[in-house]
Amino acid sequence: MKRFAFALLGLALSACASTSVSTEQTAAPSAFQPANPLPANVTVSEANWYSEQVRVSGRLFQPAGPANGAARAAVVLAPGWGETAETLDAYAGELAAQGIVALTVDYRGWGRSGAYLYLGEPLATYDKMRFSEQTPELVFRRGRLDPEHQVQDLRNAITFLQSLPGVDRAKIGVLGIDMGGGHVISVMSMDTRIRAGVAVTPLIYGQGEEEKSFMPDAATQAELIKLAREGAPPKTEAAARARNKEEERLALREYKPFWRLDAVPQTAAVRFIIAETDDEIDNIVHARSAARELKGPSDVKSLPGALHKLTPTQTNEAAKLAAEWFKQRL
Repeated sequence: MKRFAFALLGLALSACASTSVSTEQTAAPSAFQPANPLPANVTVSEANWYSEQVRVSGRLFQPAGPANGAARAAVVLAPGWGETAETLDAYAGELAAQGIVALTVDYRGWGRSGAYLYLGEPLATYDKMRFSEQTPELVFRRGRLDPEHQVQDLRNAITFLQSLPGVDRAKIGVLGIDMGGGHVISVMSMDTRIRAGVAVTPLIYGQGEEEKSFMPDAATQAELIKLAREGAPPKTEAAARARNKEEERLALREYKPFWRLDAVPQTAAVRFIIAETDDEIDNIVHARSAARELKGPSDVKSLPGALHKLTPTQTNEAAKLAAEWFKQRL
């Protein structure tokens, strides 16, 4: 049998783009450093693992000192839409100060994590070609917002966290901010490893919408056809920004974490932390309605006078409420 050698030898183009993150922000970061001063009894280090063969990075916050022989509870933390791991430092630091291991996540294509990787040109291969030697063009895409991929990144972060020495695999929680709060529901509906969750100012889309199969309107159908027929990887930053935005719109039309509430086990406990005067979302439509739908323990804590984007003081208050919940429920 004739055999061909296959090797990826070229690296020709990097398309780093997003409508919400600048080229500078998506460039390779400098040596890891915590963004904020840490509590005295907390250590932090960079962590790396893989999500569907993409290297994902995060920040691992651990209580300093011995655990007196007992394995520790642990929590994965999900950033908001278009944000990165360091935005969760206050939450992770508070959890670690309270004796809980905390892992913040950079979704794939964001922060310190690897990018989406595509062939930039057609490559002639077929099943009978065991090996083939080629020099293809590769395209890296960053800043792409795909909620279902982010949910998978969080689930793989849970697996990585459970692999760490000193972590109690039976005491795992998840915390999310903004869209990450919706991911809390998605992850808990799919993964029974999660015993407790906290959703901060969460976006939980789907309330009041009929649960039915996806039916695109005419404009959406036209976008889908365009991607199916002309969807080769973009080769300029402007084209990548436009493609990211287009794919983001399509993904959000199908992402309905509210529909998944019924699948969250009744043994799992969820706390919702909302901004009393949220200026971006209706808390009744999102957190309060979600709390009523859950079969297991849940509650809603409101931050007085807070807008959707919390101040540092309000963030610290929310972090304490989150740590309190996980200490009770894990």
